[in-house]
Amino acid sequence: MELLNPLMLWGALAIAVPIIIHFWHQKKGKVIYWAATNWLIEKNLQQSRGIRLDNIFLLILRCLLLLLLCLLLSKPLLHALNRHQVAHKVHLVQANSLVVNSYKFELEQALKKGEKCYWFSPTLEPITDFSQTIKNEKIDGITIQNSLNQLSGLIDNEQINMYFVNSEALANLPHIFVPNTFSVHSLTDSSQQQAKPYLALADNKKVFIGSNKLLTATSDNIANGAVKHTGLIKVLIENIDDSEKQSIKASLTALSQTYQLAFQLSEKAEDNVSYDIVFSNHPLKKVLTNNTLYFFSNTNKWEVTGSQSNQILIPDLLNPQKTEIVYNGLLPEFLGEKIIQHFGLQNEYKALSHQQLNSLFKAQKYFKALSNDWFPKSLLLIFILLLALERWIAIYKNS
Repeated sequence: MELLNPLMLWGALAIAVPIIIHFWHQKKGKVIYWAATNWLIEKNLQQSRGIRLDNIFLLILRCLLLLLLCLLLSKPLLHALNRHQVAHKVHLVQANSLVVNSYKFELEQALKKGEKCYWFSPTLEPITDFSQTIKNEKIDGITIQNSLNQLSGLIDNEQINMYFVNSEALANLPHIFVPNTFSVHSLTDSSQQQAKPYLALADNKKVFIGSNKLLTATSDNIANGAVKHTGLIKVLIENIDDSEKQSIKASLTALSQTYQLAFQLSEKAEDNVSYDIVFSNHPLKKVLTNNTLYFFSNTNKWEVTGSQSNQILIPDLLNPQKTEIVYNGLLPEFLGEKIIQHFGLQNEYKALSHQQLNSLFKAQKYFKALSNDWFPKSLLLIFILLLALERWIAIYKNS
């Protein structure tokens, strides 16, 4: 049994309250005048020493009620009864030949033991054979978090083992929350370490992230570079609100002047034109593509079926009156971060340090609600029955 809020057990110290009241109530005497007392033979009075416990059953009931209330408030989870139904470990593996070949023995042994194995993916695809062709898919922090979210509904108390290529792409989230105890098995793809992604703009300008972690523009050739985009960045602004348009244009202008990004702005969609970035405060009729970065504002006014990594959902309009980042002048920085992530300008093959990797993953235990739902309900029922019994004894038996 585990307690989600163990600090509430300190409330058990309140068990001293009914005991103190019990003895204090006995200490007080009540004088009763009786006329026949004068006719009684006087006897030597003897003092009664020691502690007398009157209504001991009622006192025990009240103490039990306090202990039971503290246990209920501490939110107990009972999962020992169904441990035999699940495997001891579960494995999440990146679909990468380097990862599979490096940990092939451990993973094949896990399958032989009947332990569950899955590929990192939004649908959490199960693995039945590691000899099949590997797709060599890339993953980032969002992909890992989505896979763990899906896994949280399938596990109870298994340890989660994760196998992946260590890269800076994992850090596109501040933290990755794992729904139970976990173990990380990472490796570095040294063959891709020197690749530097960049945007190839007009006038032979190249924009990339420098060693100072800031966007840098240069006209020099980049050794072993990887081109992520060529030419102007085409932007479509379909927002109806004029203040939104003004805020977006001002932010893009600031990015262009500061980091020399070159944007081509349009306010009306043209046929047969593929846009790199689209701003809108209403649902689009066109089918959304994975190659376009979408900024949807005012989303709390219209139903959104779901979002992908290339769809940024903003609840309110992008104007100073509605959105805090616009009011505080942080919209250019916000847009710049999302554009960098979309085009993959981070050196996705550069590995995180051991300290960065350890601080990235956080354990946040999760247990199936159905397997523990009966236990607190049973405690609550016992509490109600004991309370009813205590009230009946206190009112009717002692009246």
